Amino acid sequence: MTLARLFILRTDTQAQALYSLLKANWRAMAADGKPLAVRVYEHRERRRTEQNALMWVRLGQIAEQAWVGGRQYGAEAWHEYFKERLLPDETATGTKKWAILPDGSRRLVMSTGDLNVGEFAQYLTNIEAYAASELGIELS
Repeated sequence: MTLARLFILRTDTQAQALYSLLKANWRAMAADGKPLAVRVYEHRERRRTEQNALMWVRLGQIAEQAWVGGRQYGAEAWHEYFKERLLPDETATGTKKWAILPDGSRRLVMSTGDLNVGEFAQYLTNIEAYAASELGIELS
């Protein structure tokens, strides 16, 4: 079993719990050849379930109303399209993640789940703006 715990430090009690875990385990694990690694960074809440649901409503509305080149595309196609074009270049968790495929093409492998609340809100705003300006769709 792998030791993995997330501590979000908001109170002395949470800080004490982290200290207690380290104090009780770091020596034994290091001696066993499995030293603990600790990363400290500002906690940023990941996108909310409600935000994700709203995104899929918007993508469904776009799929129902948008015509491009004489045809319509499903919500999943729009999801992939917007991820590649509208996700921020830099996020709280790093940068866009691209995979190079055997044919030399690139494919975005980043998930919208990698975005924090603020980044996801901006992403939704960008989708809505694109729908209005490029597709002539007003989303309700």
